[in-house]
Amino acid sequence: MNIDSVHPLFRGKLNGDDIRSRFETFELPKPSGIKHKGPYNNIILSVFHSNALYVGTALNLKERLPELKGFKFTNPINGGMESRGGFYNVTAVPLYDSMPMLVAAYGINPSNKSLYQFRVIQDKNKVVLPWQEVRLFSRVMTYYRYNADGTEQKEMALLGEFVAPVGSSLTVEVRNIKIPDTAYAISAVWIKRSPSVISVFTSATIKEFLEVYKYQWKHDFYKPNQLTYYGDIKMNPVDSLLKKPDVFKHQDNTLFFYLKDKVKYDSLVEYNLVKGADSAGWKGNRFDPSVIRFQQLPPGNYTLLLRYAFQRQSISRYPFTILPAWYQTLGFKILTGIIAMIIVAFVIILYINWLQRKKLKAAALQKQRVSTELKSIRSQFNPHFVFNALNSIQGLITKNDTAGAHQYLSEFSTLMRESLNGSDREMISIAHETEILQKYLNLEQLRFGFRYQIAVDDAIDRNAVEVPALLLQPLVENAVKHGIAGLQEKGCLQIDFKKAADALVATVTDNGKGFDAVKETAGFGLRLTRERIALLNETLHQQQIRLSFDSGEKGTTGTIYFKNWLL
Repeated sequence: MNIDSVHPLFRGKLNGDDIRSRFETFELPKPSGIKHKGPYNNIILSVFHSNALYVGTALNLKERLPELKGFKFTNPINGGMESRGGFYNVTAVPLYDSMPMLVAAYGINPSNKSLYQFRVIQDKNKVVLPWQEVRLFSRVMTYYRYNADGTEQKEMALLGEFVAPVGSSLTVEVRNIKIPDTAYAISAVWIKRSPSVISVFTSATIKEFLEVYKYQWKHDFYKPNQLTYYGDIKMNPVDSLLKKPDVFKHQDNTLFFYLKDKVKYDSLVEYNLVKGADSAGWKGNRFDPSVIRFQQLPPGNYTLLLRYAFQRQSISRYPFTILPAWYQTLGFKILTGIIAMIIVAFVIILYINWLQRKKLKAAALQKQRVSTELKSIRSQFNPHFVFNALNSIQGLITKNDTAGAHQYLSEFSTLMRESLNGSDREMISIAHETEILQKYLNLEQLRFGFRYQIAVDDAIDRNAVEVPALLLQPLVENAVKHGIAGLQEKGCLQIDFKKAADALVATVTDNGKGFDAVKETAGFGLRLTRERIALLNETLHQQQIRLSFDSGEKGTTGTIYFKNWLL
């Protein structure tokens, strides 16, 4: 409370426009208590209070504030000067912000101040400022006020600036000490209030919005159906246009929230739009003092929080929902997602199939190339084999062994027939392979007289397991030619097929003098064998073939290792 200094606006020459820009005025229709007729002035109390909020709009004339019930006149009297809010027949003015009220008293001046005292009571029962004399004065704000002797009043008493918490009231009482039991009183009630929505409009109801806006613009300061200086614009009541829907279609997502009260500045209204856990944060309204606008809101459940900047502890809520369009529903989104996933999966499958076909085509071409090269290599084996066989026959003829030459030719023709019958097959069974090897060795045995043996492990099914046709033939020829040919009857050749875990191991062992593995294996037959193995490994992948030699003074062993051949 401040009762020791004059508010700056009331010092010196008064400027009514400046005062009205800061304050609204509230006076009673007539002083409370007994109006004394006699030698003393009548006291008229005035409250200068904040004009930031205007609640008695043309759209809100029927509201009655329950906080003012205890301050009604016993006998209602019309007329007199009041607050612009239109709170008739009450002795208190409602206040909403923390700006103090300034209380003035017409009829008290420096010459008669000793006759009067004032005090301040909170909530009608607690004296917060006891009876005391008036000390401050100012020029009058309202003219045509007269003293008891008929002279015009030139000064008014300033009792002070007073403020109370929201929910409380202050009553200022003035008494004439010469007239017992007579008091003049005026009150203020600080009321909890937040912005509230009186109607909601959409872009589809913009015409109704404009009707309501024009109606309030015309009638806020004049009673309905009165002429105004804007002209006699006839307008129908708009009560039927004031609606508060809370569910809106997806196309009605531009909303205009029309507020019940009016504020002096649009920034005095603050709002926060909340959607689920997402909050836009508090913002000052920048659209219109009476309207909050949102444009193109997406579907969802919202809550509009509202408060005044001068009373932020009081918040109102307006929940509403914007329905989704059929293409915005969760079901449609799920269906769209499923279709999109199917399309993506279909495209991926097509792409994978395309890659697979590409790989298969490449593999087929590779296989065809390898097969062609293998056939080419095998075609080179036959002349080489024939050449070696003819050399053997020539040797028999040279030795005048006519009977041996005839037998050799007979065996040779059988061997060539077997070879030609299997020329179209890349793989043959071990049984067939050993049969061909045996016929070949029989021929060479006629010429050189060596001994040989072919053994197949019992764990191997010789009729089921296949190996590349004539793959061991060059190793056997090499063993005969470079190993045991010169030993004649002392020569010994051993061919074995053994199982080693999942691998097949084929070995060709002779007891010859040995040879330079690097030099000898560079010969025509073994070179073709190595090329053939390299080509076979390109197509076999998991099943690989490896060729190696171990040669020494006691003989030579050629080994072909067939990896994963017996899975």
